[in-house]
Amino acid sequence: MRYALLACTLIAGTTLAACSKSPPATGAAPNPSEAADSAAAAAPKAPPIGDSIQSVPSAAVPDSAAAAVPGAPTGNLSDMIGGQLGLTNEQAKAGLGTVLAYAQTKLPAADFEKVSAAVPGAADNIKAAQDAGAVSGPIADQSALTAALGKVGITPDVAAQFVPAATNYISKLGGPEVGKIMQGLTSGM
Repeated sequence: MRYALLACTLIAGTTLAACSKSPPATGAAPNPSEAADSAAAAAPKAPPIGDSIQSVPSAAVPDSAAAAVPGAPTGNLSDMIGGQLGLTNEQAKAGLGTVLAYAQTKLPAADFEKVSAAVPGAADNIKAAQDAGAVSGPIADQSALTAALGKVGITPDVAAQFVPAATNYISKLGGPEVGKIMQGLTSGM
């Protein structure tokens, strides 16, 4: 019996030693509420959709203008956020084209050139928006942009998420200068 008690004590002590972290500097037991607070602070938070666009080395972006921007995202918008918003690739492509057509209407030609040069396949996206019936002329304001997006099946609620995500995508592709242009274009949305 004495050996069994000694064996249990040794096993318990070894198990506790193996499982414990280094003791606090004061030797006091950790405060459970402090541990919960630090665990909550360390827990990852889901980023907004626009922030979920991942950046990788710019050499992976095929467009020469976008490739000059370090950290530019790779892939297209439809692959990155279309699925998150429940959009098809066609809707996301036409949606991006609609945002670009809005930019073309609202921006000076030199600024739009910088924006469109930053987006691989910008002309194809605008053509997709035209082919889908979303763009048949100038898009005068933000309510017209929302209505145009509706023509490709993007509801106003989804458009409220899509437009900032598309703007973020274009800004990351084009860098700080294009980011400022796009921010001014969509402020107030």
